[in-house]
Amino acid sequence: MSLTMVEGIREEGDAIISSIMMERYLSKEKESFINIRSNIPDLDKAVDGFREGEVIVISGPTKNGKTLLAQSLTKQFAKQNYHSLWFSFEVPTKQFLSQFIDLPLFYIPMILKPNSMEWLEKMAKKSFKEYQTRVIFIDHLHYLFDLARTKNPSIEIGTIIRRLKTLAVQNNFIVFLLCHTKKASGAGNNLTFESIRDSSFVSQESDCVLLIRRDMKNPENHQAVLKVEFHRRTGVLNKKILLQKLKGYLVQLSDQEV
Repeated sequence: MSLTMVEGIREEGDAIISSIMMERYLSKEKESFINIRSNIPDLDKAVDGFREGEVIVISGPTKNGKTLLAQSLTKQFAKQNYHSLWFSFEVPTKQFLSQFIDLPLFYIPMILKPNSMEWLEKMAKKSFKEYQTRVIFIDHLHYLFDLARTKNPSIEIGTIIRRLKTLAVQNNFIVFLLCHTKKASGAGNNLTFESIRDSSFVSQESDCVLLIRRDMKNPENHQAVLKVEFHRRTGVLNKKILLQKLKGYLVQLSDQEV
């Protein structure tokens, strides 16, 4: 079978070919559609760049920097001409935009529709078609379904994250999903993936979990510890990185021990 025939078969979408032919076919493609850097050196080393098809979970206690980290990534991605699509359900759009210093270019829906994965998937594809947005930020997980009407939230969350993973893989997107932690995850408690609300399904279905916690003992320092809890592709576990808020965004303190 020739590679031309394989291309024709793949367009039909319903066929089986040998591993040898598939390897030859895929070798023609670029190694990665996307490999974006955060410009947080130790984070970039730990994840070897953010790549298409991945779902990255960002979690931490309330008011500990989840959204700020996502905004810092948005700013750095825009510098590399990767302009993100944002679904910010938790705060009004005007307030959300005001939190950026030197507002970077990214895209947002005019009107947000919570509790609808179908709508989110449609808007993600529409945004890519119009603006080539391969990076998606969702703040936060529990706005993607109606918690009050759900009999088993954990199962519903597992379904949602699998749908996000499918969306990422099929469309070569990167999805950053912000999640809350359990109430018992405040200062003094060890922060792990098990601290995430409905943690079993969140951690099982995601490619990477990033956990962030501010230094509440010395809030005037504007520092936080970012932990790469795990990354499936690189195999990194429990990598801690010290960050500081500087000029409105999080940057790494490279000369400090965590």
